[in-house]
Amino acid sequence: MTLRPGQHVAFSGHFLTARADLEARARRAGLHVDAAVTERTDVLVANDAGSGSTAVRAALVLGVPLVDEYTFEERLSLVV
Repeated sequence: MTLRPGQHVAFSGHFLTARADLEARARRAGLHVDAAVTERTDVLVANDAGSGSTAVRAALVLGVPLVDEYTFEERLSLVV
């Protein structure tokens, strides 16, 4: 999975990094931060893909890729 400016990202659950910091970094990279998973969401960041949260369930139904915090930060560092 590659992140590109203009993509939509949503967050679910708890993170080691403050969510506000993750969201701010995503915005600085040109990503749109969505409050919920929708048809336009390109990736959901969730450390617990088995949580059964509404966002995780929606991502699974819609085929939205799930990545953990570490993978997201790694891919975010590659956004040009």
